Amino acid sequence: MNLNSFSILGYLSVLLWLAVPVVWLLARRYRLPGWLALALASAAFVFAKFNSSSHVDRIEVKKVEQDVNQLEVAAAKRKAVEEARGGEVADIRFAEDGNDDFIDKAGMEDADKKYLDSIEKAADPEWKGKKKKRGETEKESGDLEDELGGEEVISGVKSDALPVKEEREPIFMSETEMGIAQRIDSLNLDACRIAILLGILILMIDYLTRMNSYDRSYFPLPLPASWRNAFTPVPTTFHRPVSAHRSLREELAQLVRRGDIFICFTKDASGLPTDLPRLAKMGRFSKPLEVLHIKDNDRISDQFVFESLWYGRSCFTVDSIDRIHQLFGSIFLQLQQRRVARARSNFNVHIIWNIDQALHQDDIADFEALARPAGFSLFICNDNPI
Repeated sequence: MNLNSFSILGYLSVLLWLAVPVVWLLARRYRLPGWLALALASAAFVFAKFNSSSHVDRIEVKKVEQDVNQLEVAAAKRKAVEEARGGEVADIRFAEDGNDDFIDKAGMEDADKKYLDSIEKAADPEWKGKKKKRGETEKESGDLEDELGGEEVISGVKSDALPVKEEREPIFMSETEMGIAQRIDSLNLDACRIAILLGILILMIDYLTRMNSYDRSYFPLPLPASWRNAFTPVPTTFHRPVSAHRSLREELAQLVRRGDIFICFTKDASGLPTDLPRLAKMGRFSKPLEVLHIKDNDRISDQFVFESLWYGRSCFTVDSIDRIHQLFGSIFLQLQQRRVARARSNFNVHIIWNIDQALHQDDIADFEALARPAGFSLFICNDNPI
């Protein structure tokens, strides 16, 4: 393989897409950002395309033998013309002529001169002839100048702002090396495309892995709970940090945006929302999820509350201590029945405990045994369990 088959950008693209699987292997251990692999793959593809268009496409086959044969044929034809026309051409000699310089163009006909000129042009390489032809074309005077009055008149229209773009000289290689360079370039582009697909896959896996994480999640989307739980199961019991970076209202909105359902037991529900959008930036285009406020003398039954949570129909807020204990016991009994049937909700249902009265450790353990297989979670905001 010729090292000149690739430019520096081409070799750099190879290093970048080789780094993509390495990032995948090290992502879980060092918690690398999920977008890093996709960024490396995209940069590798850009560099590979630029290398292909600006370097590999300039490679041409160096026809050494054909050039030598072409010169020999031209010399043989010239010699044949000299021998055939030697007697007819005037024998004009000059002081600088050699002993064998007896033929001169001065005594030749126009047809013979054109034939000799064509032989000399055929001896030049193809790329050099293109440059010479382009240079002669630029020097030719157009008919427009003659009609306008010559170069003096049109010279004022000419501008240096439009320079003539010169083609870069080709890169000569043997036919075998050129074929290898083109095959490697094609493989490099295919490898970059595969690396981009791998980068997208890594980004998706990283996103789903972070979805159920309290600190690492970002840009929540209402995706199915089974997808998220397959990578990171939601914790059955979660204690909210004391230095939480979100308010309770924002915590509820975060749960709904990622597709979860909740019932919030709190001291005061007056400041909590009555509906929450499922998509953060597209509230107008998505139907908001209704948040119902349950009071002491409300006609909403415990069975209706549990069924609404189970099927993801609506969320609830409760600020009555008596109704909180009643609902918590009813949910506990309903989970026991669901455990017998081995049923599981299609949603992650969170019971948010935001009252001063702490739960006993035994109650939490009994709840965890029933909540885990059913897809329920206990979200404790205040006080540690006693």
